[in-house]
Amino acid sequence: MDKEASIKLSGYIAQKIIEGAPTVKYTKKDLEMEIKKYPQSQLDELQKEGYYNGNFETFFVVKKFCDMLDIWEYADDEYLKKLFANAKCHSKQSFYSDPYLTDIKVPTVSDGKFLLLNACYEKGELFQYDMPKLSEDIVVPKLGFFNDRVYFPSVYEGEMPWVSVCPSELNSMLPDVDKAEGRCLVLGLGLGYYPYMISRLDKVKSITVVEISEKIINLFEKYILPQFKNKDKIKLVHADAIDFMKNVQRDEYDFCYADIWEGQVDGAPLYQRIKEHERRLPYTRFAYWIEDEIRWYIDRM
Repeated sequence: MDKEASIKLSGYIAQKIIEGAPTVKYTKKDLEMEIKKYPQSQLDELQKEGYYNGNFETFFVVKKFCDMLDIWEYADDEYLKKLFANAKCHSKQSFYSDPYLTDIKVPTVSDGKFLLLNACYEKGELFQYDMPKLSEDIVVPKLGFFNDRVYFPSVYEGEMPWVSVCPSELNSMLPDVDKAEGRCLVLGLGLGYYPYMISRLDKVKSITVVEISEKIINLFEKYILPQFKNKDKIKLVHADAIDFMKNVQRDEYDFCYADIWEGQVDGAPLYQRIKEHERRLPYTRFAYWIEDEIRWYIDRM
């Protein structure tokens, strides 16, 4: 299997996850019965080959998931080994220990087409916990699941999830949190995860957040911002981020974080338009959500 074939298969898996929220239903007894089928010598061999990381629950769930989608028919050994090696059983306790999830609680309320609520992952429900590494020779999705039901803040636009504070959101944003300092500009509000996380930093003095949706701002201001421990650092601006950037002055901000796209496809042109301002704003350090994935996509265009 070459890289292009692995990308195609990973895209198929990602689409199935989005469309159907595939869930492996199992009990503790199911695990106990299943592991008895594997002598220790076989588990040792599976671990040596890369299919088993020592967590039988992860092995069990991913194997069942592969059965559900008949992935065995499309993937070769190298792809499967990477798929299993990157899979992860997430801890409910560890997830809930995130500062945002510890401090921020949301009700179920709507404003026009937007609905703020607590979404959930069921036990054994598969999701992608982080972006795949597109620079690697074989690209696989990073499959995750919880061994218990978990809830997390989310906004739905109609029937579709618009933004959620889920593992993929956390993992894709956290690497850029410590980059923030001084006077910060954040393009895109979402549920305020990134602004909240950088507001906790002493080195961050102020945070201007630009958001195009007035209804999202209203929901955030009414139900989420009051729970911020450092809410005095936050200033909300209702504007189009691209238009807003045209009027930013050379020494106005020390740091800018852009997150106004859903993925690399729609993000590529927006990324390029914001990137153009870097030369004009030499005193501002820039960071971009999923920048590696966007740059990979641009290179393929």
